[in-house]
Amino acid sequence: WIPSNIWVGVGRMPVDQVRFKLGPLYKRWGINYKQAKAVSIHPEGSKDINKGYVTVEYTAKERKGQTEKVDYDFLVNATGPKLNFETTEGLGPDKHTVSVCTYTHASHAWEKLQEAITKMQKGEKQRFLIGTGHPTATCQGAAFEYILNVDYEIRKRKLSHMADITWISNEYELGDFGMGGAYIKKGGYVTSTKVFTESF
Repeated sequence: WIPSNIWVGVGRMPVDQVRFKLGPLYKRWGINYKQAKAVSIHPEGSKDINKGYVTVEYTAKERKGQTEKVDYDFLVNATGPKLNFETTEGLGPDKHTVSVCTYTHASHAWEKLQEAITKMQKGEKQRFLIGTGHPTATCQGAAFEYILNVDYEIRKRKLSHMADITWISNEYELGDFGMGGAYIKKGGYVTSTKVFTESF
């Protein structure tokens, strides 16, 4: 469950609490589940299929590599994020930074955060830079939530005097989140994130 990776990254949740098998869940809901990736979309159909279809390639080990044509009347293909670490030199968990984009990344981030906490406990100040990478990154929510979690974990240990935390963002103004802002509904009122963040 990707939104929970921010909790894995500060040790609040183990990896096994943020992942689960999808097949049994969809079966319970009466939804046909195919563990596969879409490799091509054919909205006009073909000579064999007189409606739109998607060619999928199975990723589950028992059918890995097999393909199937799945027809549809209504198609939503949520592609998910493309982790584009290559756009910023040195960015990524295999390079010089940590990430909370996947549960394995978040687990690694927690290991590195623990190392930094240990150093602070031994009297060595630490500087934390948390934010987004490339200027066209649009989903900043996880980084924004993660910096708050890191700050909380440091404060909880009474180590704030040993930590210098910096937020790096491509936002052109506070509350934009790299996507033109969002809206918060509370107590019957709808407020833009721009107004909300400026109220602080």
